[in-house]
Amino acid sequence: MLSNPPKLLCRSEGDRNSKIALIGEAPGITEERCGKPFVGSSGDLLMRLAAGAGLVRSDCYITNVIKERPKHNDVSSFITFSRGAVHTTKEYDRYEAQLYDELSKTNANVYVAVGSVALYALTRLQGILKRRGSIIQGKIGNREVKIIPIIHPAAALRQYLFTHIIAYDLKRIVEESAFPEVRLPNRTIKIRPSYMDVMQFLSECSEHNEVAFDIEVLNEEISCISFAYDPFVVMSIPFIAGGSDYFTIDQEILIWKAIASLIENPKITKVGQNIIFDTTFIFRKYGIRAEGKLEDSMIAQAIMYPDFPKGLDFITSIFTKEPYYKDEGKKHFKVGGSDESFWTYNAKDSAVCLEALYRLKADLESVANLEAYEVQCSLVKPLIYIQERGIKTDQKGLQEKSKELDIKIEALTKELREIVGYDINPASSQQVQEYFYKIKGEKPYINRQTGKPTADKSAIKRLIRKGYKEARLIQEITSMKYMKSHFMDVTLDKDSRLRCSLNPVGTESGRLSSSETIFGTGTNMQNLPMEFRQYLMADDDNLLFNIDLSQAENRVVAYISPEPNMISAFENNIDLHRQTAGLIFNKPWTDVSDEPGSADIGGGIYSERFWGKKANHGLNYDLGYKTFAFLYEIPEADAKFIVEKYHKVYPGVRQGHAQIRHQLSVNRTLENVFGRKRIFLDRWGDELFKSAYSFIPQSSVAEIINRRGLIYIYYNQHIFRPVDLLLQVHDNIVFQMNYKKYSWEEQAACIIKIKESLEAPIKYRSQEFSIPISLEVGYNLNKKSMVEVDRNELTSVTGLARCLYEVYGKLRASICV
Repeated sequence: MLSNPPKLLCRSEGDRNSKIALIGEAPGITEERCGKPFVGSSGDLLMRLAAGAGLVRSDCYITNVIKERPKHNDVSSFITFSRGAVHTTKEYDRYEAQLYDELSKTNANVYVAVGSVALYALTRLQGILKRRGSIIQGKIGNREVKIIPIIHPAAALRQYLFTHIIAYDLKRIVEESAFPEVRLPNRTIKIRPSYMDVMQFLSECSEHNEVAFDIEVLNEEISCISFAYDPFVVMSIPFIAGGSDYFTIDQEILIWKAIASLIENPKITKVGQNIIFDTTFIFRKYGIRAEGKLEDSMIAQAIMYPDFPKGLDFITSIFTKEPYYKDEGKKHFKVGGSDESFWTYNAKDSAVCLEALYRLKADLESVANLEAYEVQCSLVKPLIYIQERGIKTDQKGLQEKSKELDIKIEALTKELREIVGYDINPASSQQVQEYFYKIKGEKPYINRQTGKPTADKSAIKRLIRKGYKEARLIQEITSMKYMKSHFMDVTLDKDSRLRCSLNPVGTESGRLSSSETIFGTGTNMQNLPMEFRQYLMADDDNLLFNIDLSQAENRVVAYISPEPNMISAFENNIDLHRQTAGLIFNKPWTDVSDEPGSADIGGGIYSERFWGKKANHGLNYDLGYKTFAFLYEIPEADAKFIVEKYHKVYPGVRQGHAQIRHQLSVNRTLENVFGRKRIFLDRWGDELFKSAYSFIPQSSVAEIINRRGLIYIYYNQHIFRPVDLLLQVHDNIVFQMNYKKYSWEEQAACIIKIKESLEAPIKYRSQEFSIPISLEVGYNLNKKSMVEVDRNELTSVTGLARCLYEVYGKLRASICV
């Protein structure tokens, strides 16, 4: 046997005069065996996608950068990419030189860089995910050529959604193959304007019906702002240049007055990408309130294509022919580039946002989803109000609780040290793995995504189930540290109010998401632990009101499936969780206990009703028994018993799932009770199905809260003047009302109108139903300290006013005790 067998090279294929040249990275095992490029599984996928774009293999010249199959199909033996640096071997350099010689003899109109290696070889650029789809001017020999990178199909075999992106880019490639020159958008980008140029341009903007704008923030100040009244006419207005003021103080004042006049003009639609950021910042810093209609390309993308990224870079790559330019801005933020390139970056953001939005709205209209987009855009103003209003917070109480947690963490850490025998950092995955997998000899748990050993939360849970007390201590310490750092030590604003940044399309279902503010204060307020909620308080002379949709998702599941046993429970005012527990444990629902320890399952520490509730929440969306067992830390046999019993007593749930799968097979599209549509583009299978099962219930409930709650209240201030919106969390709306400023009757009237709006009938196919609300009142948001108002009191203004006064008396008395 030869010690150094001859290399099996994969030759190029195709007509050198083809209009399209495909350049891959390196051959795989099938290509090596056949001696032809792109004939393995990746090549098969690429050619199927190409056929969808009207392109066949014989129309292309096909080659690879590296002509031999790398060992283990790993190109790092030729070229490596590490933190922006590229390292090549002499063998790679030789292959690249051969490639250029080879391509110099071709006459393609488009050279397609398939994957990262080809992108680097042809352009010296990196980042295939951000560069893909861009039309790039390149050079082969003495000839200027057009290069378009695409994601390598091998990546799409692992991540299915990439197939759609590759398919889209191939359609662009076919279009661009009709001519050799690079034809990019011809935009009039105005940078470094004079004072008079700025005032003239802002005046021109005020004459149009819609204007896109974008701000750039450095050191919490606006360094420049761009406006575009046309996708191809845009100006960036700088306020800082070379570290100094660009305009005089008097000029800047007049410019900001003109900007305020434009943004506050109710007749002009304002367009932006994540416009809630820009409008909030401008309001906070300058008191400029965005009036008129607000539109957002990010919201349009999230409604139309929820499976894909919502960033402007991705949107630009799909809906415009502007090449990737975001690094121009990132470079300025990190190391400082030229002012001109930064202003150009700022200007392009406004221009492409406007251009992309036109196409996105056309797509939305084509599938009758434009109304869903408009509703989501109308959320922006109430969310800006909630963000800026914030909620009063007991800072002293938080500080005391933080110290208390420090003491508990120290005690638990000491106990952990005594068991382990040395200091171990619960936050160090490496140290935790070392202890359990090497010292204790446990078989490592493998992360499904990375394929590597892990000591994440799931692994710790499994170790707890095996009886490791030290795993339980690690879990408790980690949990307490998280509680302390994310909540008890949260940074409040100077007025001791807690605020957050809200995202109107933070989830695919239409629910909001939240994070710390753009100024680095606050926290995620969508999942506030009960221990923290007690520190969120009403302002002086106010009461907090928490309106919750009762068992909302369960009700939607019941009626859309439909599931008769669930419907019967709701229509007969039977607690669904008790009914489910009764059906599981073979007893009347009236005998179901909610006393901790009344059920043997789960170590005998939970109630029977607890398991009914967990079954309803998880099994509606086809949670498997193994996952159910893992989530609730019970034996798989117990979980299997619950899952099988649940679907036996509620057969309509799985029948509803079958209907959803059928609808997906027709057009991969589902529609919720408000007509909002969602297309599912990911790989066909269980993961997609489970996501689909939850869409209609979750998105419908989100829209009830958004449309009939937040939007209804905010845009009808003449009715809801007493209502001060503070929070929206999942199925809840939190607001406060001033009992010294407004009578109990005025407050009661507002509550009843909100109730009537939220409980309005919902029609879905042949079903009609409504979701009742519950109302809690208190001085803080701790559920234990709030008083729940009897639903019978929510029928008349007079009766509810009397009830609110009585609740107020009880709350006052509880404070005095």
